[in-house]
Amino acid sequence: MLDKAMTIPVLCYHSVNITGVSYECNDHVALAEDLRMLSRYGFQLLSPLTLVRALRGEKNLASGKYACITFDDGADLDYYGYDHPDAGFVKSFQDILEQSSWCHDADPVAPLTASFVIVSPQARKELTVSCFFGQDLIRDTWWRECAQKGVIGIANHSWDHTHDTLVQVRQKENHKGSFYKIDTYQDADAQIRAAQDYLCRTIGDFAMPLFAYPYGHAPSYLVEEYFPSFEQEHRQLAAFGLAPEPVTRDANIWNLPRYVCGKHWQSPRGFEKILKDCAS
Repeated sequence: MLDKAMTIPVLCYHSVNITGVSYECNDHVALAEDLRMLSRYGFQLLSPLTLVRALRGEKNLASGKYACITFDDGADLDYYGYDHPDAGFVKSFQDILEQSSWCHDADPVAPLTASFVIVSPQARKELTVSCFFGQDLIRDTWWRECAQKGVIGIANHSWDHTHDTLVQVRQKENHKGSFYKIDTYQDADAQIRAAQDYLCRTIGDFAMPLFAYPYGHAPSYLVEEYFPSFEQEHRQLAAFGLAPEPVTRDANIWNLPRYVCGKHWQSPRGFEKILKDCAS
């Protein structure tokens, strides 16, 4: 369980957010600097899965200052370095974490961080054209190897993100660009349960039982009915949204808040303020 006084920031980064080499326009630069600041302020890096198990009363956390790190969308840059046309060679999130002081805690059972991946092969094929200029940067070839290392776990970011550039999405009216329209059992199963099934077939027991809402959109049907009522079917232990506040003992496990790099903070000073607010 969490102590009542604990306030734990869950941080979210996107590995494709690169437009230059400075903190505010490169999530890889930001992650490396933020890891150093977390260490300076005495935070311990907590596996998102361990956080969830503590919230569910399955694990006790010792007193201390904790933070969680997550990545959204599952681009290859989470795991592989990349020669960016504007920023030059960019270290992957995996490399940044491995070269930090945190990796002695790596554990495949409760990975240090989580990458929430878009699961559908067809959706990722279309996104390669519509969002990655034909560059094959959102594959599943690295998922198993990555998960086995215990630094970045692979988790569920829905079947197709209801992405607005796709021809067809798994929503009864083919409504794109919003996850709020996933408001029936059939659509929820097609987006969440089917995605978890695919992850389990692809990487077996390494598939993390955690979900992140696309766009941070958390429909009331999913939060209040589907997730709590059909846990045996979808097999998720918690779901993460994007409200900019820390996780506390009283947080709803089906809509846990997260801070997003570039949206909720854009500089080391902004990140420092989040840490100070959570530690106060």
